[in-house]
Amino acid sequence: MSDPAHVLFPSDAPASSKPPEYFKVQHDAATARLMGTHKPAADDAAARMFPGDAPKVEQASKPAASDADTAEKLFPDDANHFDEKPIAGFFNGFAVSAAGDGDSDRAQALNAAGEALIADARKAGTNSAELSAALDVVRVRQGDTIGPISDEKLEADYASGMEAVRSEFGATADSDLKAAQAFIRDLDKVAPGTMDSLIRTGAGNDMRLIRAAIKEAKRRGYR
Repeated sequence: MSDPAHVLFPSDAPASSKPPEYFKVQHDAATARLMGTHKPAADDAAARMFPGDAPKVEQASKPAASDADTAEKLFPDDANHFDEKPIAGFFNGFAVSAAGDGDSDRAQALNAAGEALIADARKAGTNSAELSAALDVVRVRQGDTIGPISDEKLEADYASGMEAVRSEFGATADSDLKAAQAFIRDLDKVAPGTMDSLIRTGAGNDMRLIRAAIKEAKRRGYR
């Protein structure tokens, strides 16, 4: 039996480079082989999560709020407001849990991935509420995942996901998926572990996330 696929990950998708573990999900060898990924080693993490040894900088007195600052507070939508708190909180929650388990490498990797994702989203003009909603899908899938997801379950989810995509997007389904897949692959380069986390939780077959990925890919100009 061939390795099961994900709607957001074509079967020939290249393995990500040193993907850190986003979530503490046990999985078997079959799951680890998905899309050519592997179970990342604990020392794959590259960034610190709790830079406690960083020098403290004495803060100067705050200047009076400018008209732009006031406008952003009063009219966040009109000021292109990006609310990073829910996004940072998503990664923080898992990082704190990892640190509590004594897995500092995973905590550091989670923090680094979160910061990178936020920076990329800001630069690309991503709607923070929509990004937060997409992460909530992963959070829910993570909570529903106990142990490895069987090949049979993944195959069934893939089939139902493809059926839903073709039904909703019609004639543009294939091109829309191609754009979303390219977007996710590039996002994995920015925040290593993105593809791995979606595969492990099965979120790559979740229509809510597929729909969000297609929308953001189109907005960013992927074709």
